Amino acid sequence: MIFNKKFLHAIEAILDISIYSSNAPIRAKEITKRQGIPSRYLEKILQELVRQKILKGTRGPNGGYTLGKEKRNIFLIDIYNAILVIEENKKKIRMDTQLRSKIINPFIEKVSNTTINYFKTTNIDDLYKKVAEKGIDKDKNKKVDFTI
Repeated sequence: MIFNKKFLHAIEAILDISIYSSNAPIRAKEITKRQGIPSRYLEKILQELVRQKILKGTRGPNGGYTLGKEKRNIFLIDIYNAILVIEENKKKIRMDTQLRSKIINPFIEKVSNTTINYFKTTNIDDLYKKVAEKGIDKDKNKKVDFTI
């Protein structure tokens, strides 16, 4: 199991939305500014998260993204599966040699199963609680915009 950038960006975007969304939707460009996630990747990720009902998307001048369910009901496995949908058309590595089939695959499968079980029991609320524990100040990361 490899944690690709899209999966990590998805977790980061969802955490950003859970931290900074009081009652108003969060625009993708706000997430890009705060987290440094390239907008070309972020939009595709956010759209898939909306399709999977992890996020809600609102169009228009006051639009943006909010959580589609409560933080405690968004598990890492849901995010992982949403990103798999994006990645499913990518070329797969052939696993047909003896080393791959008898040594590497069983090892990777064991590690993957352990990780998947962790993803099934860890939710966004668990990670959200770590924000305060680690002393991350949401107002410190807030960009002041004086645009009129």
